Amino acid sequence: MNWTDQPVLVTGGSGFVGGHLAERLAAAGARVRAIVRRRGDHPGLGAPGAVSNIEQMEGDFVDPETARRACRGIAVVIHAAASIAGDLVEARRVNVSGTAGLAAAARSEGCGRFVHISTISVYDWVAARAALEAQGEGGVDTEFDETTPQKEGERAYAYSPAGSPWYGLTKAEAERALEAEMALGLPATILRLGAVLGVHPTSSWAVGVPADVRAGRVRLVADGTGLIPWTHVQNIGRVVDLAVASPAAAGRSYNVVDSHVTFGRYVEDVRAWFPDALPAPREAAGPGATFAARCSNERLHRELGYTPIRSYEDAMAEAAAWWRARG
Repeated sequence: MNWTDQPVLVTGGSGFVGGHLAERLAAAGARVRAIVRRRGDHPGLGAPGAVSNIEQMEGDFVDPETARRACRGIAVVIHAAASIAGDLVEARRVNVSGTAGLAAAARSEGCGRFVHISTISVYDWVAARAALEAQGEGGVDTEFDETTPQKEGERAYAYSPAGSPWYGLTKAEAERALEAEMALGLPATILRLGAVLGVHPTSSWAVGVPADVRAGRVRLVADGTGLIPWTHVQNIGRVVDLAVASPAAAGRSYNVVDSHVTFGRYVEDVRAWFPDALPAPREAAGPGATFAARCSNERLHRELGYTPIRSYEDAMAEAAAWWRARG
């Protein structure tokens, strides 16, 4: 994808994924408008005005007028903002209403492509496994693709990596809201991310979860063989390049998952960074106690010709170095 002089809007510009994508696009020559809650010196964006082709736009993208102004003159919208609020009303305000309004603004302003950063947490793993078991199928090695049933209805869902019972549900509702705009003509692509590795102050899997692992607050379920489908933040940038460059990717969704690692391996890898790490407590397995099932990335490779840039080992070495640098 040739990003030179392309006007691109990135929501969630002060966050982990949004900030990385904004920085990457600007380095490739795009003219980036990044929506932030407050203008400031954000990782990936720099201080306001410090990077000539990054404009920090302060505001709440959920506001319709802000969304319209943000989308004006934009060729590509990359919607990376999301809420992990524990409050359902707030999660719906940002994830569902915000996505619907931004997509409507992008369509009315004639944006050429809308890339929605979603999550594999939209999938209802319990329902998916139950459906297979009812047919006498399924097993530990079963792969679930982009047609897997999604979460619907206000009920308690299994563990979510966001620590919110409503994150996966409201992201699934956001996808349905986006599909309504797609039916009206918005060319959009949905990227469902696995656990995102890479270093950033707000990174869950390189900063937040390792701090909990060190303190012995991360429990291993049963034998620790539950899976973490993962990707690296730099790999996401590669997928965005391929998706925007491909006309056939409009109207499609993709699992952005590079591979799988067990919780047990991840926790032990993290514990090796810290001489003072406490043992990980264990708990018995229960229904829906694991993060996710095995996710197929076959569509991503087949349709977009994707190959990853960074490996799991790269990501863990990067995070270990970040922690060592901080003593």
